[in-house]
Amino acid sequence: MEKDLEMNFKDYMSIYEIAVGKFNKRLSNDYFINKLKESMQKLQPECKITKIDLENNYLDEKYGRTVKELYAKEDVDYFFSNYISKKSLISSLKKSVSHDTIYKYYKKLNPVEIILGGSLDIFVAQEVLSELTEIVKVVKENKVWGWRAHVFEKYKNQHSFYSFEEVKQKLNCTNATINRLIKEKILVVSEQYEDRLLFDQEHVRELHFEQNMYIDKYNNHYYTAKQIQAKYSDAFAQYIKGSEDKVRIKVTKIAPPPLLVSYFGVQMKLYEKDEIDDLWEDYKLYLDMNTMSIEDPYDDFVYKVEQVLNIKFTKRQENTKLLWYQYIEKFLLRTRMSDKTRIIFQTNQFARCTEIIFATFNQEIYSYSGKDINNKFLNDILNIRRSYQRDFYHFLKQMLESFATEGLPLPFNVDELNDPRNFKRIKEVATDIYSLEEYHQLYKHTNRTAFHKEKAIQDVIELLQTWDYIKYKRYDSCWLYILVQLTNNWRHGTIITQIPRIDLSTTSIESLEWLKENDPSIEDANNIIYQIGRYVTKINKTDVSAEGIFTIGEPLKIAFATAISICEFRRSASLETSSTLIELSGHLVEKYNPHKEFFTDFIAGFKFENRKMNRSLSTLIWSVLRHMGKGLKESQASRSHLQDQTTINHYIKLSDVQVKNLVDELFERNQFGFVTQTLTNILFGPETNKSIETERMLEVNKHFGDVFKIEATAGLINRIATERNHVLKHLEEFDLEGLRDLFYQSLTGSLPSKQRYHQCIYSECKYENEYGERPSCDTCAASMINVYALENIMDNYIFMMEKISTEFDSATIGEKQKLANQFFLLHNVVDQARSKFGRGIVDGFVEGRTERIKDLGLDLSTKGLKEFRTSGILGG
Repeated sequence: MEKDLEMNFKDYMSIYEIAVGKFNKRLSNDYFINKLKESMQKLQPECKITKIDLENNYLDEKYGRTVKELYAKEDVDYFFSNYISKKSLISSLKKSVSHDTIYKYYKKLNPVEIILGGSLDIFVAQEVLSELTEIVKVVKENKVWGWRAHVFEKYKNQHSFYSFEEVKQKLNCTNATINRLIKEKILVVSEQYEDRLLFDQEHVRELHFEQNMYIDKYNNHYYTAKQIQAKYSDAFAQYIKGSEDKVRIKVTKIAPPPLLVSYFGVQMKLYEKDEIDDLWEDYKLYLDMNTMSIEDPYDDFVYKVEQVLNIKFTKRQENTKLLWYQYIEKFLLRTRMSDKTRIIFQTNQFARCTEIIFATFNQEIYSYSGKDINNKFLNDILNIRRSYQRDFYHFLKQMLESFATEGLPLPFNVDELNDPRNFKRIKEVATDIYSLEEYHQLYKHTNRTAFHKEKAIQDVIELLQTWDYIKYKRYDSCWLYILVQLTNNWRHGTIITQIPRIDLSTTSIESLEWLKENDPSIEDANNIIYQIGRYVTKINKTDVSAEGIFTIGEPLKIAFATAISICEFRRSASLETSSTLIELSGHLVEKYNPHKEFFTDFIAGFKFENRKMNRSLSTLIWSVLRHMGKGLKESQASRSHLQDQTTINHYIKLSDVQVKNLVDELFERNQFGFVTQTLTNILFGPETNKSIETERMLEVNKHFGDVFKIEATAGLINRIATERNHVLKHLEEFDLEGLRDLFYQSLTGSLPSKQRYHQCIYSECKYENEYGERPSCDTCAASMINVYALENIMDNYIFMMEKISTEFDSATIGEKQKLANQFFLLHNVVDQARSKFGRGIVDGFVEGRTERIKDLGLDLSTKGLKEFRTSGILGG
């Protein structure tokens, strides 16, 4: 056999001879040799290379390698005579025309490509070269290349290099991406020809091959945000990025490999397809659960249980289902909820609870013992929400009461059940706060009006130009959110839902372009702030906690007016019907754009948290009140600044200067009245420029005429004068430091109060009679009146004007005098408020504003009220 082989070996070739002789590969290139073997087995019949398998290993002496198979030399020669490598084909033609021209016509010919060797070793029939050569002769341009370019191209082609531009085209990358690939040593520079970089063609082709593999892989397994947007919806894409105020589920995001940066886009993140597809189902469920499409809450509950959650009940659960449904229906009827958000929350709560109950108990509930129920549902070890446990516990109590009423035997006693109200907390409650220094730094950073204004306006303008909510950073909302948090002890949900749309038509603020060049005036800022304040007081008429008042510290007013105006212009331009302005996610966490952008040049690693800020604000207010309390019950004084059930775990010892600074930062100077004006004049000097106040009063008289010139009877004048004298004598008992303390206590709301939005300089009412009756705080000279008291004062003011309009003509002399006196008292208070805040703000507390008051004033001017004037002018 071996002798026969020796005789015929000249007719056969080993794999090593082919690799070295035909491909110029090294013997040690095992990877290529294996690829060559595999590809030779896959050749089509027309170019088949015959292989014979040997029974014994045979030593190829020329190459010093042992083989077990040989290939017919005739077939190998035939292949290489009739086929040419694609690389050789292109190289031969590139001497005449550009690479692009060759590929253009090569693609038109669309020849059959044969792989022999590695995946890049592509061969085509020799006829293809002939055809292409002929085509090139016809289409080739007579073009004279510059000598430098000619020499460069010749050198580049002789050494199988690509230029920088060719690599860009091959890999479809930008300059920046190519430079990044070089920097990260993914793309290797083979040589530098003068100032030009050269890259090995085979290396680049391998990268291109790798790139295409990546493209297939990442397209199969990942989405871009735009693909999510196109496949599902804009809202879902925003939800994925954490842009909506909904429960956010974290998703896996990865950056594409450098070779795909240009393909997917700079700074583009990719999302796992399986994860996103699953999340879409959760998202649809979330939308269904948080949409109330049925008016009756009970029907909505049943729909969510049986249609959305698709809960199935067995025959052994029928009676329990009936009892549970009856309990839910009675609860919803009894509570009579009208707020849609609360209805959705409650029906969701019951629906989810239903799912857990009937998954836990597969038989009628009365077939279980109290111990069984405790073990399965009512204990603090289980990972079941306390709210679900409480609902189930109350249901069981009512079921037992019904059984007792019907005379049915009780399956267990209520005393056997664990009461969830006695369970320990599931998690520890955080108590950390921001330091005083951090608070001051945050205050200063947030108050950089020009800095934040530019960023917020640019962000909104880009949104309005593209309507791309994915790229919208929500900078305006973030700025406004933090401004509110700095002086208002509000929860996240309250800030999001309780800052309403505003009316800018009564201000000088015209547009985003106007804001670029101007800042709002303090009058405009107060106008806007009191609009918000009026809204908050109306929806929280009986609320005495922090969420029932709205305050913006004096230094922050211009920044606040700017931020909220930007939000209003953005909302109005979007034509959305939403009644609120702030658009933010459920939490301001560092990884999301608003936080990242807003704190770019702030303290490194700083993280803003709503609850932490609430605890910090509570601590600062408490510390200020403790410092100024001097025997007062601070807990009572601070009710209007702290949230319900607020626990103070910290106390900061403050100096007098720190207290003064904090009072200026945290509280508004929005009190008015005789004693307030007197204290202000003593501590800060009388108002030297009376022009504004004079103009305001002239404007009032111009519109309302003689009706506002009436004077009280002598007795009423004497009463008011007496009250004011008492106030002045009381203030004389204080030294300057005591007066200053009194003033700052009024700002913090820590003086005695008998009526909401009113404080008194007396610890007990000086004018209360023996029957416990006392005059209204509205008109008392000792009252320090908050601007939001105008909500009721202006209601009474309008009521008095309407009463005079309808009853004055038919009244007796005494009744007319009484009406005139009552109106005078109220008008005096309104005058003080207008002098302090301006007519526009004060009249804004009246529905119909100044126009309504004008109409009523004109009517009153016909009543002849001048006849009831008395001599003497009210001083002060």
